[in-house]
Amino acid sequence: MSVDYSTTAINARLEAVKTVIDSTSNGYLKLLAGSAVVSTIQLARPCGIVDSGVLTFSGQLLDSAATGSTIAVDGAKITTVDGTSVVTGLTVGIPSAVGYDVTLSNGSNSTFISAGQTVELLSAQITGS
Repeated sequence: MSVDYSTTAINARLEAVKTVIDSTSNGYLKLLAGSAVVSTIQLARPCGIVDSGVLTFSGQLLDSAATGSTIAVDGAKITTVDGTSVVTGLTVGIPSAVGYDVTLSNGSNSTFISAGQTVELLSAQITGS
């Protein structure tokens, strides 16, 4: 049987996640192709705002020079400044798709990223449960 949390409890859990991300310095959102990092985006500090059971990341979410090499992004994770994973398993999509944790824009309306390409996140969020 699944457990249901109140919005107040979910917000408290997400605030704790936010505190860990921001604990020592700015955290990072890393776009992945398998386990390979293809784009790293520094998060603001504080990294976002919790409201109604959702942590929405704020600030300029931009990587001006991705490290990928024509690779399709298939996930994302959030790390602390020292590389410790805080959140893994985030889904990534493009603006015309719905239901993703992270929506990216790379000028080609796809999740393929090439080395040196600018990658902008149009939105990034964690929905609590």
